[in-house]
Amino acid sequence: MVFRGVLALIAGGAFTVVACGYRGVDVWVWDWADVTFSPRYRTRWGSPWKSLERMRLWCGFMGVALVILGLVTVVS
Repeated sequence: MVFRGVLALIAGGAFTVVACGYRGVDVWVWDWADVTFSPRYRTRWGSPWKSLERMRLWCGFMGVALVILGLVTVVS
C-alpha cells in the first residue's frame, strides 16, 4: 500500500511540474504528445489537447488529485 502511495506522490509531482511549466517541461510534454498520439486522437494543433493552457490545467488537476491520493494512502 505504501508503495502505491509513493508512486502516486511521484506521479502527482510530475504532473504538477508540467502544470507549472518548470524549465519548459510543459512544452516538452506537448511535443512528445504531438509525436506519440495517433492521428485519431490529435486535434488540428497536433496534440490531443486544444491548447497548451488546457494541457497545463488538466495536468494541474491530475497532479493535485494524485498528490492527495498519495498522501492519504501513505498516511493511512
